[in-house]
Amino acid sequence: MRTAEKKLFARKQCGGRTILGQIIKIHSGKYLVRTQDGLFECSAKGALKIKSDGIFTGDFVEFENGVIKGVKERKNRLIRPSVANVDCVMIVVANPPEPDLYLFDKLIATAFNQNIPCAMAVNKVDCNPNTAEIIRDNYSKAVDNIFNVSAKTGEGVEELKEFLTGKLVVFSGQSAVGKTSIVNRLFGENKRTGEVSVKTQKGKQTTTVSEITEREGIRVIDTPGFTAMDIDIPEDVFPWSYPEFSHLASECRFTDCRHINEPDCAVKISVEKGEIFTNRYKRYKEIFKEIKEKSKYDKRY
Repeated sequence: MRTAEKKLFARKQCGGRTILGQIIKIHSGKYLVRTQDGLFECSAKGALKIKSDGIFTGDFVEFENGVIKGVKERKNRLIRPSVANVDCVMIVVANPPEPDLYLFDKLIATAFNQNIPCAMAVNKVDCNPNTAEIIRDNYSKAVDNIFNVSAKTGEGVEELKEFLTGKLVVFSGQSAVGKTSIVNRLFGENKRTGEVSVKTQKGKQTTTVSEITEREGIRVIDTPGFTAMDIDIPEDVFPWSYPEFSHLASECRFTDCRHINEPDCAVKISVEKGEIFTNRYKRYKEIFKEIKEKSKYDKRY
């Protein structure tokens, strides 16, 4: 029986029962749900689809006769990439394309606010080993694990497999950094992969949907790459959104310290001592400025 036929067969066997399952893929208004009874292809009520917090890959849902009736409470959620109930965000980095450190900063801050641990995988280390050094300088105190891997040669993949086992991990980052290539190497698959444009030196996106791939205790969500990200963190929350800042913020003179111009700021003192990487702090100030300007615009309109 072909895969499509299996889905239809499973749906017919529903028999009017309410079934609980997890969304593993969303495409063209259809939701592929994994349950104890197999895979079901479902649709959703209009009210669920138009809600801002809608239905995400990773959501646990209840459905009946192929129609999703409700979404169970989430332990976390990310808007970009649009996923829920994940155990870790794995930011995949490579060169080419040139690493976008501002993008990584925003991803880490957003995940930290959702209590989601972050890790990083530096791909293509066989091509540009200096990238790994740049990433470690910037992020060794912001994330717990940084892996050097090569989807092409297999370097570091076994270590990565060991880390991934038993978790639902979302792969995120720029286009053409090799997210899908790593998934192919992990699972022995051959999904189409992207490449870097010779003209722009930016990635060409090939993954168009977020999908959970599962095998031998490893569950990975491959997601579409992107080149820009708006950060949706309130101005008063953002100063607490950097992992290496958060334990210092309570030591600042002011409880609402923004770590910019305030005196006796524990974060700025740590930067001066070299305990926090200077370039990471400089980008923090730039992103904070971006958040302030957005806040002013939102209040005006």
